[in-house]
Amino acid sequence: MSTPAPDAATAAVLQALQTLYHDPEASHKRSANEWLEVFQHSVEAWQTCHSLLTSPDSPLEGRLFSAQTLRAKILYDLPQLPRDQLPPLRDSLLAVLPALASPQAPTGSRAVLLQLCLALADLALQMPEWSDVVPGMIERFGKDPATVAVLLGFLKGLVEESGNPRIPLHGDEARAALSNLVSGSAEQVVGVLVMYIQAAGVSPPILINVFETLASWLSAGEVMASQVAQTPLFSAMFDALPSDQLFDAAVDVICDLIRETQEVEDNVEVIQQIIPRVVALRPQLEAHKDDPDRIRGYCRIFCEAGEYYKNLIVRHPADLLPLVESIAACAAYPDLDIVPITFNFWYALAGALGRQPDDPSVKPLLDIYAGLQTVIIGHLHFPRDDEEQTAQERDEFRTFRHRMGDTLKDCCHVLGAPTCLRKSYELVQTALAQGSQSWQEIEAPLFSMRSMGAEVDPDDDEVLPHIMDMLPKLPDHPRIRYAAILVLSRYTQWIDRHPQNLAFQLQYISAGFDMAEEEVSAAAAQAMKFMCQDCNQHLVPFLPQLHTFVTSVGDRLDQSDMVEVCEAIGYVISSMPAEEAAQALRQFCEPLIQRVQVVASAPGELAKPDLQKAADALEQIDAYLTIVRTLKPVPESCFPTCPAIYTVLDALLARYAKLYYIAERVGSVLRRGLVFFPHRALEPVVQPVLERMVLAFEQTGYASYLWITGKLAAKFGEAARGPGGEALAGLLARSFEGITMALGKQLQTKVAIEIPDVMDDFVHFFMAYINHAPSIVLSSPALPVAVSHTLAALLCPAPETQLVSLDTLVILSKRLADEVYRPQIQPVFAQYAKAILDLVIRGVVAGFSEEGLDQAQQIVGVTVMSCPPQQIEEWVGQTIATLPEHVIPPANKQLFLEDLHDQLSNPSSTRLKNGLNNLVRAARRARERGRQARKSLGAGM
Repeated sequence: MSTPAPDAATAAVLQALQTLYHDPEASHKRSANEWLEVFQHSVEAWQTCHSLLTSPDSPLEGRLFSAQTLRAKILYDLPQLPRDQLPPLRDSLLAVLPALASPQAPTGSRAVLLQLCLALADLALQMPEWSDVVPGMIERFGKDPATVAVLLGFLKGLVEESGNPRIPLHGDEARAALSNLVSGSAEQVVGVLVMYIQAAGVSPPILINVFETLASWLSAGEVMASQVAQTPLFSAMFDALPSDQLFDAAVDVICDLIRETQEVEDNVEVIQQIIPRVVALRPQLEAHKDDPDRIRGYCRIFCEAGEYYKNLIVRHPADLLPLVESIAACAAYPDLDIVPITFNFWYALAGALGRQPDDPSVKPLLDIYAGLQTVIIGHLHFPRDDEEQTAQERDEFRTFRHRMGDTLKDCCHVLGAPTCLRKSYELVQTALAQGSQSWQEIEAPLFSMRSMGAEVDPDDDEVLPHIMDMLPKLPDHPRIRYAAILVLSRYTQWIDRHPQNLAFQLQYISAGFDMAEEEVSAAAAQAMKFMCQDCNQHLVPFLPQLHTFVTSVGDRLDQSDMVEVCEAIGYVISSMPAEEAAQALRQFCEPLIQRVQVVASAPGELAKPDLQKAADALEQIDAYLTIVRTLKPVPESCFPTCPAIYTVLDALLARYAKLYYIAERVGSVLRRGLVFFPHRALEPVVQPVLERMVLAFEQTGYASYLWITGKLAAKFGEAARGPGGEALAGLLARSFEGITMALGKQLQTKVAIEIPDVMDDFVHFFMAYINHAPSIVLSSPALPVAVSHTLAALLCPAPETQLVSLDTLVILSKRLADEVYRPQIQPVFAQYAKAILDLVIRGVVAGFSEEGLDQAQQIVGVTVMSCPPQQIEEWVGQTIATLPEHVIPPANKQLFLEDLHDQLSNPSSTRLKNGLNNLVRAARRARERGRQARKSLGAGM
């Protein structure tokens, strides 16, 4: 849709807005949004938006869009207007404002007013000829109560926009003008705010605007806390807290004031005024205990003061103890949306106090931390069994528990882990002694023991032995067993140093797999993994029991739990000498291979459950090998295992290569095998593996087959170049051509973005050949096709795929320097020059990641030298011409083409590199503008 003529533009905009906000069809909304975004860049938008803004018949949507658009154009498109049109633009905006602030203004006018105030602020910051900005605005809008909102909205917007990086201000003179406009007006602004705060009968909306404006000037650092403390504004913000209407704005500005005093030594006098006023708010917690919104506001004030004055608290604990007690009261509040507000304070104060301070003066603070631990454990209690929670509420509570666990670590930091562990232990013991019927009374302190684990010394002999003795005596409730098993998993480093009860602990964890609850089984799998990881040397004698456990209960476990158990055993095997480890690995893996062989050789087509057993067995083998990786050295007795296992895998693929889950599992095991076995052990299987991978990829197009082929090329490419490597070289060449041509057939029916995993693995495959078998790939007739696939991969949205594609093209371009390969590569670059330039330039504009920009510059630099200059300029010109103006403005397009021309005229210059950098910056600026436009339109929706 093109920009309409001026007389039709208003109607077109209103129609597009009607579609955007009211048409139920998503594609219509998207088209309308795109058209509006393009329209916002046009010169015509200035007049159209002004007409919509000033017309009494314009709907709210049209006026809001117009205000947002004018603000965007002042930010980005001010050069579209001659300088002599800026004063009329300013005056027309000023004339619109009073009606928007009127009590009789239509609904939604406040949002329009906000956008226009920001637009005027942006204009003032770019219009040095507009003198006396702040005094003039005060004079024009500051005297009539009906227009005070205009003035305060402008002043708020002015200071906020002064830090807006999108405003194009350049040079010291511009920055000085900016400083003078904002910093030079700070005293006047404070004076105006004081005047309003003292005015008789000032309305709550104006007071809210005063507080919001003051907060913005404080946050920007343009008004100092010391200035405010010397004016009636200081008392006014605290005095406003009892008002329901003013409460939120007063809380915000008080928090901003406290934040601006964080340089404590420079603000001692102000802080001496703030602290008594803050501490005096403590009774409000009791007075408003049934109003969570009020408690949240007071809690914010207390915590803001506590965090910024933490060092004062440590230096003067007696004086500031009431502040800490107030925050502790907030932490004890039953509303779990409020409790987290205190967490940063406890962390900050713990850091300021240091680890286990022994200064008697801070003991009251330590007592508060001791009480805090009890409070947090109370919050950790799950709801009673008869209280129903939604799935989302359960997830949110679990997440919140882990956040509370961090605060328990703060308690450990200050009080010492033994003290905190003992408290949790005693809470469990008390619940047991009282015969508590509430599992929550036991589970919560168990969870706290797990949370505090990072603070506990693995050599602790003070409390942990008692905890370990207690665990088997706990009630056999699933939630308690779950928590107890996770306590064991958290202290496996301690168990490694105290292995005397390892047999029982291993049995206790294993018993968790017998419970019906999946959660307990998952905890047992995790604990088994950590136990085997940290205690692997001690567990070597237990391998027979572990083998019995795996063979006896393996079929009953969920596959995810079984995989974790295999990984756990892998840690034990990896700690053994190579010969013993090889025997153990064979013992655990042979039954799994046999299971796969049964499926591979079974007559007839098997059903999904039988095939899934083979897939699960392969995943378990993969889990063992993921941890063991390899043996140093792999005993020669293991070498025959390599072809033996591959024979089984090949038989499975011969029948089921087209089943994706089988392909993935076999591919994973082959990956581990390539890492596990050395070259000599792999040599007998290279040919059958490569032939099977190419055939399977031709049949299926699955990425896993492609990946294995690339890894074999990387592993054996050098051997193919050595003496006697002719047969291997021929095999690798046939594999490269087979894979490349098979992908070509796939891309005849699909586009690259439909098979992103395949495209990514192909580019890695291609790169492996270029790096490790260059003579094979660079002399291959499939080379141009492989380059074509790499260019197609650039269209995939994943940044990782784009980067590896660019890297591959760069590596290929560097081979041009080699006389041996230049005759093969030069024609390919010439053949694809137009496509390369188009894709890379579009990618740069569309937002290649930062890491890809250097590669893009190198590729473009090489490509422009591969064809006649006139041809290059024609191709690049075509690409640039098709980029929409809202993506790259016309002026930036022209600059880039000029830089390209200069580069072609003088190949030794850096104009093209600079031009690409400028193109990237222009595109980023345009994308940021688009994001802001979509955000504004979305807000309107």
